[in-house]
Amino acid sequence: MRFRMLSALAGAALLVPLLGAASAQAASAHPAPAARATSAAWKTPNCVIKPSPSAFVETGLGATASSVAFVLQVECRPVFAEQKVEINAQQLNNACHGTLSWYSATATGGTGPGTGQGESFTVVLDNDGNATAVVWGGPSCAATYDLVTADLTVAPYTTARTHVTIRPPVTTPTSVHAYPASEVEDSSTSSVAVIFYAEFPSVYAENTVEFSDAQLFDRCTGGITWVGPDEVVLGTGKSVTTTLDDNGNAFVVALAGPSCASGETLAQADLVGPTYKTLITNFRVLSPRVTV
Repeated sequence: MRFRMLSALAGAALLVPLLGAASAQAASAHPAPAARATSAAWKTPNCVIKPSPSAFVETGLGATASSVAFVLQVECRPVFAEQKVEINAQQLNNACHGTLSWYSATATGGTGPGTGQGESFTVVLDNDGNATAVVWGGPSCAATYDLVTADLTVAPYTTARTHVTIRPPVTTPTSVHAYPASEVEDSSTSSVAVIFYAEFPSVYAENTVEFSDAQLFDRCTGGITWVGPDEVVLGTGKSVTTTLDDNGNAFVVALAGPSCASGETLAQADLVGPTYKTLITNFRVLSPRVTV
């Protein structure tokens, strides 16, 4: 009996450290909520870059054939407000045979818009840490998958990455799109930039199409400047006309502002001749805010 009691006591002594180890492992597997929150905070990126659209079916006629455009939204933590970010699109520039051109309402900070050419372009973040740039490429862009980066020019010199896709000309389902569908206006100039892309049946190839957004025009004290492929200014006002390509597609870039009011707008793409078909979509202007 004494032997059995001693054996039981020895077994219990061995069980205590094993239970302690198991408890420690359980605590490690399920950290306290505060620890999880701290870990999540450290994972918040300093900057991100978002392209719209992420894939673009190249379009255009003659001197503007195989052209593309993208709206690039750079979003950084507000601690980096009013700092510079360099956007680099070397692969995209090569795919478009060195034809890239750029625009941003905040390229010079709060003092006004700026333009540029080449594989890189610098924007200035607003007080929420945001900036938007438009990049045009063409003519003769090649169908590719291209890296685009955004480099913070101050410590910790973060690089954000994304990709854009150029797709070859093709007849697409009938529709009109706003890229992006919604956009946070910059807090420096209250401006936005949006691509309207219309897709009609190819039977209407080389017909005239009218793009319009009267509500966006009325919301923005500075009105709208309409820009086509290759950064060619097509006009100003509530609407503009351009020509469908051989697949029935066309796009324009609406540079709206300064001093836009937030809210939803109704954009249209209308065939100027028979059958006078109208396509509609919505675009929403969002008030300035922190997005990262």
